[in-house]
Amino acid sequence: MMTFGLSRLLAGRGGLAAMVGGTITVGLLATTLYTAGDTASTPADAWLPATGVAWASGPDLVGWGEVAASGLLGSPMRQVLTATSVTPLPRIATALSRQEEAQYDGSFNFLRVQFDVGGSGSLRGFGGGRGREPDWAHDYPRADRHFLEILNELTYVAPTPGIGKVLRMDDPEIFKFPVAYLVEIGSWRPSAEEITNLGDYLLKGGFLILDDFRDGQFYQFESIMTRALPGYQIMEVPVDHPIFDSFFRIEDPYALAPPYGRGNPAYLGVFEDNDPYGRLMGMFNYNQDIAEYWETSGQGWYLIDIENEAFKFGVNYVVYSMTH
Repeated sequence: MMTFGLSRLLAGRGGLAAMVGGTITVGLLATTLYTAGDTASTPADAWLPATGVAWASGPDLVGWGEVAASGLLGSPMRQVLTATSVTPLPRIATALSRQEEAQYDGSFNFLRVQFDVGGSGSLRGFGGGRGREPDWAHDYPRADRHFLEILNELTYVAPTPGIGKVLRMDDPEIFKFPVAYLVEIGSWRPSAEEITNLGDYLLKGGFLILDDFRDGQFYQFESIMTRALPGYQIMEVPVDHPIFDSFFRIEDPYALAPPYGRGNPAYLGVFEDNDPYGRLMGMFNYNQDIAEYWETSGQGWYLIDIENEAFKFGVNYVVYSMTH
């Protein structure tokens, strides 16, 4: 029998379900599993939109399916979600579906870095008890898929279609991928091997995009970079740097407000040999979260113009990294 659990929905706000010992968790609500076609209710304050995505698991399969809100009832109000379809796909190793991961074939692939949260387990944390996915997977897989679609449509990079690849920093396969994307670095407690690989990756030509970190997470970010690249300085990337003109002309990077609406963004980087005219080895979006705009693209949560600006950053980062 195929069962389903409610997963992160189109809005990208709450509503994430994860397998926990035979139950699903939606926000703070834990329920039993349901057969496709049955209904499940979740608190109205989970910010669920009219439609979304369910993920299904069975003895041999895992897959995605659609869910739809069919009404409100009860006190407090609850949205009733019904699984309308489930597409079986190969089983994965973690609670997050990675069924669309492309295998390495030499073409460009978007790499997301997975890490243990707080150093105690790859699936610990689900947002630190907030009913969310692990910190490394924020906005995954929608943001990755949407970005690759844009990159394919607008450039000659010709990325491998799908949702990219997910690897840990201590995986030797990481050196096959020229660009690595990592979020919530403040939650990462890297091992010595991960630190070594990060430094080697950057020095050998890899490009690191850091996104979705803010406030006090800066100190953990600074600590990690200092250990990975001793002697290298974290610098602010000037607005006239070629990375802001590598494909699209971004006149004022600071005009893109962060989606969470607080803090002033800063675009930081590390330059080869600490030379601001040398190769930029990474772009670090402090107090910014461009992938939040990618994830919800086309769903009406943000203005299209704002979403398009966020895509420009990603495209420029990749084009710069592939040409420098």
